[in-house]
Amino acid sequence: MRQMTLLYPAVKKCIIGLLIVPILVMAQAPVNPFQQLLLYANLQPAQLAAEFPALGKIISRSDYTIDDINRWISTNPAEWQAFSQKPEIKKLNVAWATLGIQVPAPAKTFRHSFYQWYAASGISEEKRKQLFPHFPLPDLQNDPDKEEVIYESKVAAWQRLYPEEYERFLNTPELTALNPYYKGYYKLPYVPRFIGAEIGFEKPRKQNTGNEVMDEYNYQLKLRNWLFVFDPEKFNRLYGKDYKFPESFDANAYRESVIKMLNDQKNGVTTGQH
Repeated sequence: MRQMTLLYPAVKKCIIGLLIVPILVMAQAPVNPFQQLLLYANLQPAQLAAEFPALGKIISRSDYTIDDINRWISTNPAEWQAFSQKPEIKKLNVAWATLGIQVPAPAKTFRHSFYQWYAASGISEEKRKQLFPHFPLPDLQNDPDKEEVIYESKVAAWQRLYPEEYERFLNTPELTALNPYYKGYYKLPYVPRFIGAEIGFEKPRKQNTGNEVMDEYNYQLKLRNWLFVFDPEKFNRLYGKDYKFPESFDANAYRESVIKMLNDQKNGVTTGQH
């Protein structure tokens, strides 16, 4: 922003020959740079006080300082944000630091693209619970950068543990309306990811590697596979609605092959799972 200085003319007289020539001497008056800013923006204190009450209390005094403005910014971030975005202020392209004004760093926001897609769709919470109740929501109280890493793992786990929900998610009108590449109903091409997860005869237990999200994900894969093989009735009761299988998938043949492989391992026979 160009330097803003209020100039006042003073007149001196100088004798050159017989002529008296007036010379303008520019006298600079000390002015609070925030006051200068308001003058340049043509913003009146009364107008600002109506929009920004906390700021209004400060600028109503003639002796307020830049320190007062900085305290206002730190204690009233919402007012400051709205003030700095006023068209009259934005057009000046102010370099705040040159005025001694301490602008806070922009607040971090959670920018994970998958969540932003969901949030922008405006889909209701009721519909989310109906169509994809296990879709993970981020902890927006957490540090955004840390939560994004955690959330990436949560979304990946959800996509694999609940493929039917994921398929409904991809084909929900509120979401497809925001997808320029959507050409019609999208069907997921893969067999449920728990198929083939490593299991034994005993019911699996969750490991503790320090990565809670992945530990839970791997445990759920193994648990589903174990129930699918050894307790199909319970599997269907707990998870049946969450999974579909290709017509070519033979569930009984898969169960038999897993049990045979585990028996072979128990008896010391080298074999492979089919």
